[in-house]
Amino acid sequence: MEENLKRYEMIDAQEKKLRFDKFDNEDAWKLGCILAEEAKRRELSIAIDIHINGYQVFRFGALGTNNYNEIWLSRKIRSVHTMQVSSLKLYYMMMTGKEDIYKGGYLDPEQYAAVGGGFPIYVYGAGCIGVLAVSGLTHHLDHDMAVEGLCRYLNTEVERVM
Repeated sequence: MEENLKRYEMIDAQEKKLRFDKFDNEDAWKLGCILAEEAKRRELSIAIDIHINGYQVFRFGALGTNNYNEIWLSRKIRSVHTMQVSSLKLYYMMMTGKEDIYKGGYLDPEQYAAVGGGFPIYVYGAGCIGVLAVSGLTHHLDHDMAVEGLCRYLNTEVERVM
């Protein structure tokens, strides 16, 4: 339980630090390209989606990705869009007893995912305006890939889950 709480707090700190002054379609393109180039360089079979206000503005699917990745991207995006926190934070909310998004039928587990890979796009003064999602690795590595891209784009560092 203590390790789960530590990871929950680490993710909370990531979400507080990895925020933007502004974020538009051009920013989404640049962020997405950073992640896509890194995936190609490391030969990772991942899919990347970026949404702003529910509208898909970036999509990349590396060789080896397919509709299975689409299903996971959609579930992660719905979770972040609805709860406005990272999908891995939702996982650790459940692991630490803070909140269970599935309990009592709150959210449908076939439509939402409390697993890593979805990260909120926060803009100062506006709140959560979008979602960055990664699918294709383990859920912790999906989350870490998103965080790595955000850190590179924002030219900052955060403590990482992996």
